[in-house]
Amino acid sequence: MLSTTSTTADPLVRLGRWITTLTERSPITNTYALTRSLLAAGSLITLLANPTGILFMPQSNAPMPPRCGGVSDISVYCVAPSIGWGKWISVLVLLAVLSGYFPRLTAIPHWWVSFSFQASASVLDGGDQVTAVLSAILIPIALCDGRRNHWSDNRDTTTDPGERARAARLIAWVAVGVVRIQASMLYLQAGIAKLGVPEWANGTAMYYWMNDPMFGAPPWATWILQPLLHNGLTVALFTWSVVFVEVVFAAGLVAPKKWWRPILLVAVVFHAGIALTMGLVSFACAMIALDVLFLHPADKNVSTALPRRLVSRLRRATAR
Repeated sequence: MLSTTSTTADPLVRLGRWITTLTERSPITNTYALTRSLLAAGSLITLLANPTGILFMPQSNAPMPPRCGGVSDISVYCVAPSIGWGKWISVLVLLAVLSGYFPRLTAIPHWWVSFSFQASASVLDGGDQVTAVLSAILIPIALCDGRRNHWSDNRDTTTDPGERARAARLIAWVAVGVVRIQASMLYLQAGIAKLGVPEWANGTAMYYWMNDPMFGAPPWATWILQPLLHNGLTVALFTWSVVFVEVVFAAGLVAPKKWWRPILLVAVVFHAGIALTMGLVSFACAMIALDVLFLHPADKNVSTALPRRLVSRLRRATAR
């Protein structure tokens, strides 16, 4: 009887010790702050760079935008007096998020404007869905962030050994875990699903994408890409490399931490390349934001050593 009780309790004891160890560290760092800011920046670029007539363009056999009805009734574009009012309310909220001040107060409004655009706009890309989902998952972390600014180094709220602080850290860690699982599933599905499309399977998909009139490469990149796209071997390698790296990104969920940094670097270059060649800037911001929280230790600040060195060098250069 005693041995059975001991055997049953051991996993619970180990779980309790693991949670205790985990909650000695806090994921409320500038890593999550960078994720929030990148999400807000991507949405802000979309709203400011495009007229509302484009973003809320009427579509055939569909009601006039904004799209409302059901849960979309809470959209800022459905609640506000007009689409224009909804846009500028969203811009103000996103600027507040970018400032970093009072994350507890801006967390839910950030999700609201992200969800509103995804739910009500006519012209969307995958980054808008990622932003809406990720801003929702970040709400528990932001609500546990007692700092005045999410960029602050003030850790008074995260070094408190009390049970209340440990509970807040546990909630934040659970949210981080959900982000990592979602990111891995997103990349795995994106990579594996492509193999079911003949053009991806036979290695020609990037030829068609790069020559697409809407999403294709800009004129300045033509002289670089066209020789690659018109060679059977290079276009196949180009196409299959996209599938390969997406599966590698998905494997980050189970990869040792020593591999996180190189995978993150490749992910940033990958999505920056998409922004440059296909013009999907807000999509790149959303995906890089996701990758930061996915592939960087959440309890470690994003290093600011390089910017400090650059500033120091600039000061020395100007002093001469």
